Amino acid sequence: MKEFVKTKKVTYNLMSFTAFKALILFSELVTSPKSYKEICEIFYNHPYLREQISIDTLRVYINSLKRFGCEIKRVKGEDKQSRYVITSHPFELKYTKEQLQGALKVFKTLVKNMDIEELLSMQEFFEKIGTYIKNEDFINEAKQVSLLKDINKNLLKTLIECCEKKNQIIITYASPNSGIKKIELIADKIEISNSKIYLYGIGFEYKEYGSFLVSRIKSIDSIKNEITMPEGLQEIKVVYELYNTSKPELESYETILENDENKFVIEACTSNKFLLRQRLLAFGPNCKIVSPEEFKNEFIALLKDMKAGYYCG
Repeated sequence: MKEFVKTKKVTYNLMSFTAFKALILFSELVTSPKSYKEICEIFYNHPYLREQISIDTLRVYINSLKRFGCEIKRVKGEDKQSRYVITSHPFELKYTKEQLQGALKVFKTLVKNMDIEELLSMQEFFEKIGTYIKNEDFINEAKQVSLLKDINKNLLKTLIECCEKKNQIIITYASPNSGIKKIELIADKIEISNSKIYLYGIGFEYKEYGSFLVSRIKSIDSIKNEITMPEGLQEIKVVYELYNTSKPELESYETILENDENKFVIEACTSNKFLLRQRLLAFGPNCKIVSPEEFKNEFIALLKDMKAGYYCG
């Protein structure tokens, strides 16, 4: 202990080799089955060990774990290679059916109010918990609760990185109207809306800002080094007022022009009228469009059509 306090380093004098290596082995085998060769590489590349181990030495560590109550077997995989696997151990989580249902109920509530990175983190947490719980029903139900159940997590992580860097990308997309197609866009953000995950960005095909269901994205085919804005991209500037509300959470294309105790005046500059209309509709009667006149008239016509639809029903 004195040596550690003085040097702040772990050395050979500060560890029990058998116990330490047994813990390393336990950690690795709990994660996934390992062959003798893979275990040797792990021990050799470990910063505190840096040594090769013999098969006899490995048996010493395995027997140590067995004395602690671990069940370890050798199994052959599809590649016909033998691997060691822990089938059970005394450190598994103990739970009741009521506790598991309570955890799922909390998970269902949380996923409704998370951003995408929090959702990914929570999903990975439940997957890790699943490795310690011998209950397939719980694990499967947790997967069904998650908004990520139909989404490739690695692809999603790459899309998040592309949005952070505002990359110009080409994706393969399963469009409900035109089938599998290539779409080129400048990635902007990933957001959750109505329990679905969307990629937002400026599309080259229709030359406007749009949204794409991430569950329909099959692959990212290209990430370009340079950005080239679509030719013919037309943006619209809309000024609107919000009444009787706290400071709103602005979109990337919005700016507050002025505010006082009763209202905020906001300017939105975007190429996608549809998304902007959806946003303004969500504000309800607390929103008033100031300009331009053409957009305001289109919005009024939309409200009248919606009202007529309700009366016809």
